[in-house]
Amino acid sequence: MIKVLQPGIQTTIQDYGRYGYRSYGISVSGVLSTYSSRLANILVGNEMNAAVLEMVQSPHRFQFEEECLVSFCGGGLIPEINGTALPLFEPLLIEKETTLDIKKPTEGFRLYMAVAGGFKATSFLNSCSTHLLSATGGFEGRVIKKNDVLTTLQSSAVSHHIAELLKKNLFFNIDQSLSPKIHSKEIRIIPGNEYELLDEESKKKFSTNSFQLTNDYNRMGYRLKSEALHLKEKKEMISTAVTKGTIQLLPDGQTIGLMSDCQTVGGYPRIAQIIEADHCRCAQLKPGDEISFQIISLPEAELLYLEQEQRLQQLQDKVRQIFA
Repeated sequence: MIKVLQPGIQTTIQDYGRYGYRSYGISVSGVLSTYSSRLANILVGNEMNAAVLEMVQSPHRFQFEEECLVSFCGGGLIPEINGTALPLFEPLLIEKETTLDIKKPTEGFRLYMAVAGGFKATSFLNSCSTHLLSATGGFEGRVIKKNDVLTTLQSSAVSHHIAELLKKNLFFNIDQSLSPKIHSKEIRIIPGNEYELLDEESKKKFSTNSFQLTNDYNRMGYRLKSEALHLKEKKEMISTAVTKGTIQLLPDGQTIGLMSDCQTVGGYPRIAQIIEADHCRCAQLKPGDEISFQIISLPEAELLYLEQEQRLQQLQDKVRQIFA
């Protein structure tokens, strides 16, 4: 069990999200970075979709009531024990009755903590992800609060063997190439369904100008500020499907990038789609950051996605081969 002494400003339990229900208007939800969360799970011997803690850059403190195998992936914060910083992207064994502080800021914005076995959480529509607006899933459908007690599930044989290795002071380091450039401010996109409705000047601005994340920012989406973009002519649209990564053009010429808790349909032009492989970059963005967009082709986006998936699968295979 892990007692929450300081919860941070928006700490939630998340997994991949709930798929298959968008036709009913239900958000997918889930982690903003499936790459970082899956990597964290692999490092502690879990299945990739085990529930993790998603933390944003703010002070956290946890009391470990029992020995626990953990890993931290992502960015924004550095975990510490008695002032000693702990590494990211490695499995770590936390001893019983240890107080863990996560408060030192670093590049990025979201840190993922995985524990051996995964966190026990409420399942709703086949997912343990917390959806705050509907108060479903996760830990009572809400953010983690002070004095909450987080329970872990039964760990696997792989987790047990990793823990035994760490007790012998044998360190298991992953190939750093498995950690993508999650702090890059260049976001790769493919043209959206209504991209061609932009006038030529706006198309040029979209791919060359910078965009600043505003304070109007949450798990539903990021509002961006830049020189206004314009359509060739005003056009009324019926509501059409949107998803995580969809970039919409608002009536004032500004844009919004939709994230995990976004709605399922929208009536604004969909001028671009953030590629799946760069969702891990989006998870590390915070208000005030300036980003740029690079337009690539659909085949390039598919290749980047497959390469990312292959890196994760190779690591999981390696872990199971060594520790099973």
